[in-house]
Amino acid sequence: MEFVVEKTDGDTLFRLVLGLVVPRPIGWVSTVSREGVLNIAPFSFFNAVNDEPPVLMISVSDRDDGTPKDTVRNILETGEFVVNLVTEDLFEKMLVTGEDFPPEVDEFEKAGLTPEPSKFVKAPRVKESKVSFECRLFRHEKVYDMHLILGEALLISVEDGIVDEEGRVDYNRLRILGRLGGKYYVRVLPECLIRAEGG
Repeated sequence: MEFVVEKTDGDTLFRLVLGLVVPRPIGWVSTVSREGVLNIAPFSFFNAVNDEPPVLMISVSDRDDGTPKDTVRNILETGEFVVNLVTEDLFEKMLVTGEDFPPEVDEFEKAGLTPEPSKFVKAPRVKESKVSFECRLFRHEKVYDMHLILGEALLISVEDGIVDEEGRVDYNRLRILGRLGGKYYVRVLPECLIRAEGG
């Protein structure tokens, strides 16, 4: 089966890209507006693009009416954001923050999350998240109807016991979630890990 992109409808392309490019990490992005309203939303078009210094990427679509979502607007206005990672214990709260709330609504409050002051940016971290990256806007580009946002990490906060002294991650403790297509997510379970020998 082959799909010629220019002859394939948008709904099918959406399902193909999100269903086949898997699993995708989830960037749970917290921001604050110029008026001081807290915002948090999950994005699965998210990854790392550089390590020294760490640069993270999120890609965010416009609203149906063509206007930027609150996350994008806040980042472009303040130049700051935090990427929090989603573990299985935070699944239900993450789903709440994925709903489309008006700009004046505090999603932290709606989801029952605790905003924790960041060290280098005004946007708060999610206290319940085991990993957070405090980021400064590095670059913004428009890719068709998506906003490609690159953020340079200024600080990486990791819960004690997850990373050893050499920076190796204990996935048994992290219990991270990933995104599949449709309404499906995936858990990284210890018994499902495959370790390559050597290298």
